Amino acid sequence: MKRRKYLVLFTLFLTNLVDQPAPEVVIEQGILSGKISPDGSFFEYVGIPYATSNINTRFKAPLPPPSWNGVFKAVEETSMCPQASIIGIIGSEDCLTINVYIPALARKLLPVMVYVHGGAFVLGSGGKLLYAPDFLVKHDVILVTFNYRLGALGFMCLGIKDAPGNAGLKDQIAALRWVKKNIAAFGGDVENITLFGQSAGGTSVSLLLASEATSGLFKKAIVMSGSAISSWAINRQPIWIASLVAKELGHNTDNPNELYEIFSKIPFKELVRAKPEKPLGKYLDTQLLHLPCIEKHIPDVEPALTDLPYNLLTKKPKKIPVMYGSTSKEGLLIISKDNEQTVSERDSKYLFASDLEFETEEEAEKEDNKARQLYFNGQIMSMNNIMNISDLMSHLYFEIPPILESEITLSTTADVAVFNYYFNYSGGRNFLKYLTGFKNETGACHGDELLYLFRGDLWPFPISRKDKKMIDWMTKLWSNFAKYGDPTPEDASDLPIKWVPSKRNDLKFLYIEDDLSMGTIPSPEAYRLWKYMYEKYRKLSVDRY
Repeated sequence: MKRRKYLVLFTLFLTNLVDQPAPEVVIEQGILSGKISPDGSFFEYVGIPYATSNINTRFKAPLPPPSWNGVFKAVEETSMCPQASIIGIIGSEDCLTINVYIPALARKLLPVMVYVHGGAFVLGSGGKLLYAPDFLVKHDVILVTFNYRLGALGFMCLGIKDAPGNAGLKDQIAALRWVKKNIAAFGGDVENITLFGQSAGGTSVSLLLASEATSGLFKKAIVMSGSAISSWAINRQPIWIASLVAKELGHNTDNPNELYEIFSKIPFKELVRAKPEKPLGKYLDTQLLHLPCIEKHIPDVEPALTDLPYNLLTKKPKKIPVMYGSTSKEGLLIISKDNEQTVSERDSKYLFASDLEFETEEEAEKEDNKARQLYFNGQIMSMNNIMNISDLMSHLYFEIPPILESEITLSTTADVAVFNYYFNYSGGRNFLKYLTGFKNETGACHGDELLYLFRGDLWPFPISRKDKKMIDWMTKLWSNFAKYGDPTPEDASDLPIKWVPSKRNDLKFLYIEDDLSMGTIPSPEAYRLWKYMYEKYRKLSVDRY
């Protein structure tokens, strides 16, 4: 009798260690089976191929996804797209998979939130290491995450049919088309899809807002710490960048067809490993090599971007609600590896990037002096004023561009809802501030908002009561926006404030701190400086090839 009792208990123990199957789902490709989350609160279907990429489609738009007979077991996250890591180059070219997370008790069609991961267009994946769904799905939304091609494999831009550019963006578009086609089978509302992302993912969302190829694929957008009109969003000299990569690999050419012959045959690990230094001249550009580009017209090739995003956003805007925001100390991530030498090199450049153009060097120097006076009171950059450098990086790369994009949206589209926020919360889940060594600084580093939206396997520490409140607020605000186009609808009694949308010439910001409050533009002097700079000197054309 006692032995039988122990056998029953042991069987129950083993059962809990085995993934419990989720309901089967029938999509165009075939039948899927998933698994139930450990706490039983949601179903997950992970590692589903949404398109095909391999050496034969390298640098091109992806091919359609495979079909299968029998049941595809969507229970294991698959390989991420190729990228550098501390253990070398990881990932595989066949990496275009998507993950779908559904509340277990759903009884109606649910809003869908599709997340684009960040990582400077060279790192990351849609996996649960950072983007575990637990916090968001409890608000009765479906969360979708996915992988897209990165670095040279995703953003090599040669302007020829075999390598037109923006393969990574075209992966994102393919993922959105897959969601539009299939999400109803999972209980999702195809007419209520919100696209959101952070950093390079936020910039991707902004680029897809500008792209004519995404018409009808999503109804709302959330742009976090990124913008299509930021100085680092576009590769303005793609052939030059490609020639630098070729030189690193032992070849000396800037002929697009010769470059393609080199890059199409090389093992992907060698291509991903090639990271030449980019000569920057006088401008404060980044060392990022592989970025989205403006595509040439090529017969029978659908482009993702046909013009500079600023031109597309001003001339062909989409009338959909958008949420824009940034963190208060974005620049901490950039200065985390600085030393006297790197600071001195930065000090030798103008305090703006090459997306501005000036008639003379004298004019550029005059405007540079205005920026130096604001950030450094005329002093040289040094480790003694490193936090001033952080402020400059925050404003130039992350904070001001989405504000200027908000103004474009409000000025070109009548009656569109635009919500602006400023994340200034410092808690136990500000993981990037902790990892950069600035854990004692006030405010929030670039990326610090992520673990208040996603559980993330990366950060297994207990959640404090204070952080739990922030998680509840953030996920409620974001999911309300996805449901209603309004983060604080009339019946949002569990939120302590009404988030007021911005209006033309009257931007309003939700300050996300220990408490929530409404306020004005967070850095008014910096805003006025960069608004003036970009209105007067913004480049409106690009010599692409």
